[in-house]
Amino acid sequence: MIGKGKSISHGVAALEYDLAKEIDGQAAATEIARHELYGCTGAEMVQEMKPYFTDFPNVKNNCLRFEVSPSIEESSSFTDTDWAELGNDFMQRMGLMNHQYIIIKHSGTESKKKQAHLHILANRISLSGELYRDNWIGKRATEAANAIAKERDFVQSQDIGKANKAEIKEAMNEVLKKLQGFDLAKFQKELGKLGFKVREARASTGKLNGYYVTARSGTEYKASEIGKGYTLAHIEQTQKKLKYNQMSISHGNKLTSGKGGFHL
Repeated sequence: MIGKGKSISHGVAALEYDLAKEIDGQAAATEIARHELYGCTGAEMVQEMKPYFTDFPNVKNNCLRFEVSPSIEESSSFTDTDWAELGNDFMQRMGLMNHQYIIIKHSGTESKKKQAHLHILANRISLSGELYRDNWIGKRATEAANAIAKERDFVQSQDIGKANKAEIKEAMNEVLKKLQGFDLAKFQKELGKLGFKVREARASTGKLNGYYVTARSGTEYKASEIGKGYTLAHIEQTQKKLKYNQMSISHGNKLTSGKGGFHL
């Protein structure tokens, strides 16, 4: 799980963005929880914070903004109640339960449609009139997220990534061995049958630059993240090696390289 945090001066703009988030023209924002805020718009809620700003006229960054993002696998079964508990737990660990704040869930991002996460906007001044110190706030947000992940026994994101990539690689190898030659459309179709989605990456000119593969869990990876041998520039060579190995096994022999090329 990832936690990010910073102090900002543009509270209204940030909150309006959080509330109005859309992906592919569809609403992607859901209010999860709020504390001591009653307005309907970002402007109204920040206006409610302003009386607390008056004692700190020289403080420019008077709002705090956080992002809390579990992995797709960790949050796949979350209800809105689960998200609210996660957000409030994070705020408690950050020492911000005595501050005005609102928690908004985004169902995904433009590039990762299933990567749900939380955005939190808080008044930097507490309800008791104390200024929250923003020294190392990003580091503290990371530590709070790590503590929650450890307590909830979440699988570390890097371990999930390794498992996903290994699963994708195994499926890609099976498809490459099956195909007579490499054809991206056929490759895409065969991987789709196994539950992996392939998305082409094209430049504004329409030129094909590469491709992405989505794991069964919903996390998307660049071909280069699976391995250099699976990029468009090298995948045909990888396919040839796989077929050599397959031929060797099927004949009960081992192919070895020598001065004259490959030998049985």
